[in-house]
Amino acid sequence: MRKLIKHNLGIYFMLLACLDFTLMGACAKILSKEMSSIEIMFFRNIIGVVFLLWLLKRSKVHKEGGHFWLLVFRGVAGTLSLYMFFYNISNITLGGAFAFQKTAPIFITLIAFFVFKESIGKKAWMGIFIAFLGMLLITQPWADKAYHSGFDLKNSIIGITSGFLAALALTSVRKLRKSYTTEQIAFSFIFLGTLMPLLSMIGAKFFNFHSLHMDFILAPFIMPSLKSWIIILIMGILGTIYQIHVTKAYGIAKQAGIVAGVSYFDVIFSLIVGLILGDNLPSAMVFLGIIGIICGGLILVVKGKK
Repeated sequence: MRKLIKHNLGIYFMLLACLDFTLMGACAKILSKEMSSIEIMFFRNIIGVVFLLWLLKRSKVHKEGGHFWLLVFRGVAGTLSLYMFFYNISNITLGGAFAFQKTAPIFITLIAFFVFKESIGKKAWMGIFIAFLGMLLITQPWADKAYHSGFDLKNSIIGITSGFLAALALTSVRKLRKSYTTEQIAFSFIFLGTLMPLLSMIGAKFFNFHSLHMDFILAPFIMPSLKSWIIILIMGILGTIYQIHVTKAYGIAKQAGIVAGVSYFDVIFSLIVGLILGDNLPSAMVFLGIIGIICGGLILVVKGKK
């Protein structure tokens, strides 16, 4: 076993990262019974700020900077994606929330084609088609309410938008890497990911977010219980360990495409952990939809990382 792990360390660390991320999502799911998804995101990110400040202090690489507004755009888009991801975790099954988040590679490929005029090939189009069918099976826009076995319209739109915004954030990193270090880009994202939820909780005092149907972006602060503080701490630790494992996975990977493909295991882990936490077993159609998103995403990710 040790010999197998030693020869596949990139895969090993990515599997650990998937487990970290799933357990972090499970903590968010448990916390959602007591507080809003916005408050959960705030606590998750503020712990991340401390970790990234430590990384920035240790970093010996410095870049001149530039493209400041693109850096802000990356942070805002990534944070809005997290708003929606954590809202999905709070309101639908854990596996469903993770599956929607995995639609990002589809949108990255489409952005590359339509905005950057990149050729993407037949295999990529096949991946997009399979993943798109997966999204249709999950959302089931054609189904009558009495026979609908997927997720409601609001959470479906929020989930797909989360994947799209994550794609915008990740695409912008391509240009930012020339001007900023990985630690600087990550810090700007996590800093805005702390500031924006804080403003959302303050703003909730002045707006009737329920009547505006804006509970995914406005929610009041609720003082956590002792039990919740413990789970918040565990969530923050898991988020930090996740970042370490992901960095190691890509740092020592022989084939980045394979490691990126392994990252889809977090959807499988989340389905299992979600069932343990009390999620309903997905219908056959939703399960096929999740498989479709995974398969389509794998085609796109592995093709793009060769």
